[in-house]
Amino acid sequence: MSRTDPQLRLRVPLPLRAEIERAARAARRSMNAEIVIRLEASFANENSRKEETL
Repeated sequence: MSRTDPQLRLRVPLPLRAEIERAARAARRSMNAEIVIRLEASFANENSRKEETL
């Protein structure tokens, strides 16, 4: 990720933000990196499930 990537403003409930923050700290990542990694994993799982049904 770079500073030239588009930015996205996002509202997140406080309990979820705290959970993201804890996970990011445990993985020694920024909150942004934690969110991106989890979103990418979510889409990868979704795509693999679609492929299994073909």
